[in-house]
Amino acid sequence: MLRNAAYSPQQSNRQRLLIGILLLAMVICVGALWKVASASDLGEGDFTAYWSGVYLLHDGQSPYDQPSMTAVQQSLANWGGYTVTAWNPPTLFVFLLPLGWLSFFTAKSVWLVANVIILLTIAIMLTRLYMPLRPRIIAAFCVFVVLLPQALVGILMGQVTFLVVLGVVGCLTLIKREQWFWAGFALILTTIKPHMVILVIPYLLLYAAYRRRWQLWVGVFCAGLLCMIILFLFRHSWIMDFAGILQIAPVNWATPTIGGFVSYLHITEILRYLFVVFLPLAWFLSRPQTTIPIETSIALLTILTIPTTFFGWSYDQTILAIPIAQLFGWLAVSSRNTTKVAGAGAIVVIMLLSWTHRILTTNDTYYVWIPLVWAAMYGIYFVARRPRNFISQSPLRMHSEGKSVS
Repeated sequence: MLRNAAYSPQQSNRQRLLIGILLLAMVICVGALWKVASASDLGEGDFTAYWSGVYLLHDGQSPYDQPSMTAVQQSLANWGGYTVTAWNPPTLFVFLLPLGWLSFFTAKSVWLVANVIILLTIAIMLTRLYMPLRPRIIAAFCVFVVLLPQALVGILMGQVTFLVVLGVVGCLTLIKREQWFWAGFALILTTIKPHMVILVIPYLLLYAAYRRRWQLWVGVFCAGLLCMIILFLFRHSWIMDFAGILQIAPVNWATPTIGGFVSYLHITEILRYLFVVFLPLAWFLSRPQTTIPIETSIALLTILTIPTTFFGWSYDQTILAIPIAQLFGWLAVSSRNTTKVAGAGAIVVIMLLSWTHRILTTNDTYYVWIPLVWAAMYGIYFVARRPRNFISQSPLRMHSEGKSVS
């Protein structure tokens, strides 16, 4: 990504100072989190299932076997509740394999810290993709992401959602750098929760195919092949294990999606597959003649996926940080102060309402309004901006053309 030749040394020094402050804050937070996690149950919950599966795979056993999971969780994780199972695809266990050599309590502390680092890395990468290089905008967005209720819940539960977000953001970053093979390689991270990217992945594959960037496809294939080799090294029958868990996996959970909420009200099950309506949009946006740039397309498809996908918990809504980052970018380059004030006020109000709802109730199904509200706000700004502005005022494109967006 090229920088403007006129980019002032003062601006560069401010950026370095901001990065230094963020790194220092990260180190302090990591130390504090490690200490807290070691002395409490912080970071357990879903991580208990992930670690148990990895532990069993290390021992050559099925990471999905229910009796074995129960035995491991009761004897090694001191888990006194019901057995928690990882219903994720087996690529998840490949990414978490190093944690299998650690004790549960050490592993959950390591993962807690790793989740915080991954989340901050995602926030910083998004500022580089969607926003002008202004320290206050970057700092405001990083604080916003850290304070997202969905993100904090994901950290507290030891979730793996952030890996999916990192896969999408990392792929986009590498594509903008013309590193297509590694962009495809990064996409393997999205396989652990494919419901979060059910529109984005077809778009990216078609986007690369239309432009004959087959390196992305090769990267995806190589990453998948590497994961399979690793799985075969630990357990030859891992495919049968996964096929077996698919037969008993619960698919009727009421989650905070449109389909999940309607199902919760016992109205219909059809809307669980509402995302199918938007699949043609992934093809339409991927065509070479489409003027909407790739970063906008991914943000748009993400904001459409989360409320319409067939499954997804509230912490999976963390991926909304992608379209919200573009909202921050649009507000930052807006020439109207009223637009900036109104947009910033709406963001604060949505955040406060999200926190209020989180405090008042823990029923995940009712959080369906959150992606819908963000989608409405994104849609308003998306429509309000003229098509040419998607090209001429895209912060990423302005960087690549050597223009200033400050």
